[in-house]
Amino acid sequence: MRRPRPSPALRPPAFGYHGATSGKGAAKPSREDLYCEAVPLKILATRHGTPLYVYSAAMIRARLNAFAHAFRSIPHTLCYSVKANSTLGILRLVAGEGAGFDVVSGGELQRVLRASPKAADKVVFSGVGKTAAEMELALRSGILLFNIESASELYVLSATARRLKKPAAVAVRVNPDVSAKTHPYISTGLHQHKFGVPIPEARTLYALAAKQPYLKVAGVSVHIGSQITDVGSFQEALERVADLVRVLRKQGHDIRYVDAGGGLGISYEATQENFEKQITAYARAVLSPVRGLNLHLLLEPGRAIVGPAGVLLTRVLYRKTNNHKRFLIVDAAMNDLVRPSLYGAYHEIVPVSRASRETEVTDVVGPICETGDFFARDRKLPLVSEGDLLAILDVGAYGAVLGSNYNTRGRVAEVLVDGAKAGLIRRRESVSDQLRLEIS
Repeated sequence: MRRPRPSPALRPPAFGYHGATSGKGAAKPSREDLYCEAVPLKILATRHGTPLYVYSAAMIRARLNAFAHAFRSIPHTLCYSVKANSTLGILRLVAGEGAGFDVVSGGELQRVLRASPKAADKVVFSGVGKTAAEMELALRSGILLFNIESASELYVLSATARRLKKPAAVAVRVNPDVSAKTHPYISTGLHQHKFGVPIPEARTLYALAAKQPYLKVAGVSVHIGSQITDVGSFQEALERVADLVRVLRKQGHDIRYVDAGGGLGISYEATQENFEKQITAYARAVLSPVRGLNLHLLLEPGRAIVGPAGVLLTRVLYRKTNNHKRFLIVDAAMNDLVRPSLYGAYHEIVPVSRASRETEVTDVVGPICETGDFFARDRKLPLVSEGDLLAILDVGAYGAVLGSNYNTRGRVAEVLVDGAKAGLIRRRESVSDQLRLEIS
């Protein structure tokens, strides 16, 4: 048997097919198996069961390094957006590469502190509904910056900081009224959205913050949404932020940071675009408005780091035909990956082992008692049989982290692959785990 050879990669450097020939003298591989780095995915499915999330450490590192390279011309800190994927194994990997974190809850902050206590001074706390208890945790932990989103929040933080006698560095998150040109559920930069404050109102908040003895004005923050592929939206928002920085400095505020937020999108269809080219265009759009301002830039990527680094493995339970409508019923469900049901999101689906070139048009659906429990509709896929494995691609962000226990289904296991090593980073949740907190 010949050594496996790679076919064109699906998601380099993470996922690709390797073919094995059926015998000596065979001209072509008889079957191609999907690998994560050097590990066959079918081996992981056998070892850990399905559904199963699998992540590539190489992909995560490569994308973190691409950000660092693209923004090397300016002082900056990459604050990974924890809400994209908050599994501790992922957070440890990100922290190990020197990154900080963007959190939006006290729970996320506790995850960061568990994964990397030393990372606290590179944490930015965002979100519209911070409680006094969450603020206290953040102050005691010594985080880098609070992004303030309302006058009421400013007063609560001021009172909490005064009570603890711990100063809080603050930025006001401005709403620049810039369209992110993305799904309305994940667009945050227009005036009708709950996030941030209009720029004229922000000036008033900065004046209020400067009068509070334990608040230290330190920056300006902006975040206009998620899954943004038009980098012009970033440039437009940062141009308005740069103008505000100049005004605030003239008013005597010590603006040292600009938090440019996150939101850089990925391609969910077919082969990923050249990420280095994409990140270069993004960096140009962000850096152009702030050059010459002598600032430290904060960046909050999430999806762009981990999105393509994850797949969801699922096994075909049944094939079914209703009249001429075909279904593949799989063991994963909307509680494991809700994006198709919630957003109508597209995820490429491929067989883990492919041998046949025959195709069919089918729906890929889960076992939950909802018509909305689907991963693909009328999708042209290679013909597969009951018991075969499928891989749903680009689920590293907003996949497992959005999981639920609907239908009393347990959250799935998660595995992190690093070269030829594969380690379990979350055990599969049992029914007993779910019932443990309930009082019967």
